[in-house]
Amino acid sequence: MAWSGSQYQQLSASADVMHRKNRSIAQCPSNNFGMSYNSGKSNHDYSRTNQQQRSNGDAIKIQDVNQASSNVTIVGIIIAKESPKSIISKKNPGTERHLVSFVVRDSPAGFVAVTCWGSERYIAEISNIYHTGDIVQLSNFQVLMKATDGSEEKFRPYTPLPFSFSLSENHSSITSYDGTDVDIYQPLLHLPTKASNDYYSLEDIVANGQGLSGEHINILAILKKVGAVKDITTKTGRQTQRCELTLMDEGMAAFPFIIWDKEAASMATTWTPYRTVLFVADARMSFDNYRSCMVATSDSKTIFTVNPDTQEAHSLYQYAQQCDSAEEPEDDSKSDPPLEKITDKYTVSDVKSLMDNYQEHWKPTAHGVSCLYLSQFNTDTEDSNTVISYKCDKCKHPLTEKNGYLCSNVDCCDGTLSLFETSDPPELDRAELEYRIPVSLTDHTGSLEHCYLYGSVAEHLMGIKVENFLKMDLENRTRIKWRFLMERCKVYFKVYRSNKDGGRAVIQIMSCSLAHPQDIISL
Repeated sequence: MAWSGSQYQQLSASADVMHRKNRSIAQCPSNNFGMSYNSGKSNHDYSRTNQQQRSNGDAIKIQDVNQASSNVTIVGIIIAKESPKSIISKKNPGTERHLVSFVVRDSPAGFVAVTCWGSERYIAEISNIYHTGDIVQLSNFQVLMKATDGSEEKFRPYTPLPFSFSLSENHSSITSYDGTDVDIYQPLLHLPTKASNDYYSLEDIVANGQGLSGEHINILAILKKVGAVKDITTKTGRQTQRCELTLMDEGMAAFPFIIWDKEAASMATTWTPYRTVLFVADARMSFDNYRSCMVATSDSKTIFTVNPDTQEAHSLYQYAQQCDSAEEPEDDSKSDPPLEKITDKYTVSDVKSLMDNYQEHWKPTAHGVSCLYLSQFNTDTEDSNTVISYKCDKCKHPLTEKNGYLCSNVDCCDGTLSLFETSDPPELDRAELEYRIPVSLTDHTGSLEHCYLYGSVAEHLMGIKVENFLKMDLENRTRIKWRFLMERCKVYFKVYRSNKDGGRAVIQIMSCSLAHPQDIISL
């Protein structure tokens, strides 16, 4: 199907470019792995033969392969890859066999599991060269029929065909393919390996609870956050990596997804929050006793389809673009300098130019000071939700009406999930309250809209605690408004590139107070 959202298409295309690597050859018939050995260097120092296959005239379709096929060639795109592994050899006890696994696809229904076997050095080279999104040509592989009881797919991705391919170091070959028809393979990277409507929403997962523990299910969700990649050593001594994602959809603000694989974790670091939709085939579900909530995990069965070309995914992407981006400021206050050390002076025009630069390129956080008019300060509202934010009393994460006042912190799933049974504002003794007052700041060069006075910044300006503000009637709230509206204020701020919302530029007000005459003169 064709997408109507050009932005979604551009994001998918840019992701494809990031995953396409240098297509060096790794040839198998001889023991030199398609590389020439330099005897004067170490065993890991090779000179690669940069050959590429530019014609698939001898290739056949994956679906046309059968058990009797021999000396055949196929061309396809890698849609999934695992990190290299080793197993104990059954034929030679005490020795190890090394392997790396892929899923290769050449048509919507034509995708197959591929396992490459060989020495540790050969498998390491294959793994370093080929990644998800690369187009490869496979030759002289063995066709293995699957067991009819489905036992083989307990630990490998689902594929619709009744066979898999096995490549050996000594008899098979895998090479990069760069023929004139490469464009026909790229769209296959964005087709889910399961039916587009065969998935659980995050809300469905929570509703089913522990009934899904141990099951493999499909998930369609928006990427909200990518955590740090951490190196992990397992109990068996195997080195791997862990990366935690936060997912969201229309019905759930945050849901944890944990990746346990170096290859998948590396791929996740290229995904952009709020701009990436994921169709995850065969995610393993479990109940996390520490968090007291359900958690999804990737394993050897899991396949990620990034920005899938389906109507369901397109709809979810459009929802992500409409989400309120005005979330809590990122807490890096420990690295902020004291206010008296901030001396760089800015006009509104200067700040806007600064934010435009941050939108395009990452730069270190900038701090500044200005003398500005408070041109919007609407504290005279009967709806306290417009100037007050609620936080989980356990983990301090924000609670919003949009999310039913549920805690959005994936590490605090038990925090306040059942705190409120209605959409009424939470009680003071059951949640923390904080100012979140929308303001506009103006000088002779323009206005900064959609800024916020958070917490203690607003409290110090008004001299009123948030609990007392809530008890005020509308008349007193209006008096507060006119006490500060259109007054000149000395404003300390910082500008940085957010880790949220695809790296947008953010201005955060660090301090706001009525300006003294000397401030007006000096600023």
